[in-house]
Amino acid sequence: MDLETALPKLSEQLAAAGTERERLSRLRVGMPRFYRHLRRVRDERSVLSRWGHSVNTDELASQDIVAPEILSLLGEITHVPMQPPGYHAGIQHTYGYLLSRIETPYGFKRDRWLRSTIENGFGLPKQSLQALPRRGTLLGNLTVFLSLLSLRDQPAVDMTGCTATFNSSELSRAKGTRLLETFRLPTSASTSTKAVGDVYQLQTDMFPFRTPLDHTNDSGLLVYAIRRGTGSAKLITTFPISDKTKDELLDPERLGPQQSIRLRFNAYLDGFPAGGVLGERVVSELS
Repeated sequence: MDLETALPKLSEQLAAAGTERERLSRLRVGMPRFYRHLRRVRDERSVLSRWGHSVNTDELASQDIVAPEILSLLGEITHVPMQPPGYHAGIQHTYGYLLSRIETPYGFKRDRWLRSTIENGFGLPKQSLQALPRRGTLLGNLTVFLSLLSLRDQPAVDMTGCTATFNSSELSRAKGTRLLETFRLPTSASTSTKAVGDVYQLQTDMFPFRTPLDHTNDSGLLVYAIRRGTGSAKLITTFPISDKTKDELLDPERLGPQQSIRLRFNAYLDGFPAGGVLGERVVSELS
């Protein structure tokens, strides 16, 4: 199946359907394997709990990343509420992106799950982090991989036999750079689900690819997560980056206390001011 052609066509058909029942029928008939993967995700509760929330608006394209009707359908199938303003980041950034039709300056959102860039860069099993992997689900495989790589201080996701096989000892010792942004929500923030004044950390990890890749400027992988207090970090997104992007994020002039901090990469945090907050930005090395 040529997914580069089939997915945008399916997305168009789903968005055009008049009811959710009709959208569900079109998905089951049009791409039954995709539907089966989504049904399996509904049982991966330990995987789903590792993710935070994201918005559905692309800053650069200034439009919805995924048709809201499609996000609602994904939520119905996976038994995860997918309503604004904060969507489940794992589902949106995998299956939602596969059904996104907007084109950004960096290409289509679905491209990262149709190509082998991440797999080749880290020497992972073939198709383990692509749209419809032979073993496991995209979301399950991705969560296990990112937890080993970036959430190494937290308990591993127990998905034995349900996902692709990764070299856990190698990934958990991978060298990388962490940009940590620490702040408190201002006392004027209005929120019903989070305590005003709590300490939060935005965790941006950047890992160089083990194997240099030809025909691309991508040199490594970015993993973005949010942590509240002493709780577990919640994944938001991941994507390949270039050396230029890494250097921009690590600009020495923007390190230290009293720095302007804002949410990046479509992250959503209830009560976070639109104009950002002041906080501390520090860099450390992971090994």
